[in-house]
Amino acid sequence: MDLSSICTRYRARFSAAHGKSTSQAQWSALNALTGCHTEQYGTLHLACRDCAGRQCRYRSCGHRFCNQCQQHSTQQWLDRQTRKRLPVEYFLVTFTLPYELRALAKAHSTVVLPRLMQCAADTLRGFARNEQGLAADLGMCAVLHTTTRRLDYHPQVHLLVPGGGVNVGRTEWRKLKGNYLFNARALGIAFRGAFLRALADAGLSIPKTPERWIAQCEKVGQGLQALQYLSRYLYRGVISNRNLIHDDGQHITFRYCDSQTNTWKERTLPGEDFMALLLQHVLPKGLRRTRDYGFLHGNAKRILKIVQWVLRVPLSDRFTTQRAQFCCPRCKGRMLVVRMTPPPPRLLSG
Repeated sequence: MDLSSICTRYRARFSAAHGKSTSQAQWSALNALTGCHTEQYGTLHLACRDCAGRQCRYRSCGHRFCNQCQQHSTQQWLDRQTRKRLPVEYFLVTFTLPYELRALAKAHSTVVLPRLMQCAADTLRGFARNEQGLAADLGMCAVLHTTTRRLDYHPQVHLLVPGGGVNVGRTEWRKLKGNYLFNARALGIAFRGAFLRALADAGLSIPKTPERWIAQCEKVGQGLQALQYLSRYLYRGVISNRNLIHDDGQHITFRYCDSQTNTWKERTLPGEDFMALLLQHVLPKGLRRTRDYGFLHGNAKRILKIVQWVLRVPLSDRFTTQRAQFCCPRCKGRMLVVRMTPPPPRLLSG
């Protein structure tokens, strides 16, 4: 059982029940998911270098919502972030929107979600610049998540932060002292104020929210495991095929790992509601799920190289992540693409 076949099977019921509330971006994601590895995206003709083997394979859709492809994009992102790592302690900071703002975030995602990421980064920058003994600009890698393990809508942003920063005035590296970044409760208070101001400036009507917002700040060692964890949710959809348990023709059952008990649980929904649960996590077109800030930003490569030199980080040569190779089923040799058949032209609507 796979997600593509489920979406194909329940598409008519989904359209009848949820079609009017489905955005263009969500329809595009659904079309990509159901058309991945079909003739919809064309056909690759392969030839083996070592024998007379020939093969045809359908191309993948390349959509970031699809759970069948994008492995290469995930590995590329992980390689880029790994090359930026520093030999210092890392911290994972998480800012979560309260329940009262989730409906607003879903209805105005193009306004709310970018401000969520920006306000989270600005809050950390403000703390770092005002912290006694640090007074520096941080480098941060931010990743936006909108889903819980139960696949409910729950916007949150994770920021992976190396324990140190660059003092702009003197252009020197300042290492964070001790095993503590910032007070999580104070971060939550500052983030709440900054985010509510940003929403008000955008002209949105803001519902009443709790006085205390959740912010978490934990030490994560050298950062590699945190990067690997964050990479799993970037380009692989919101659910893996292996977590789809049962389809009785009316309902879909999937499993998830409960974060409180660390045990596997199951959730069953009508097929059309299951599709709606998934598609609510499709991001608006043009909204990036991951961003870098400070000396980790793409425009700060010179500063990052200086920091790596100061911290004696080996500067490895640039390399390109290699895509997976096609393997010949006869001799196990490498197969090359010799021709591509374009997808059939789309039918013009009457």
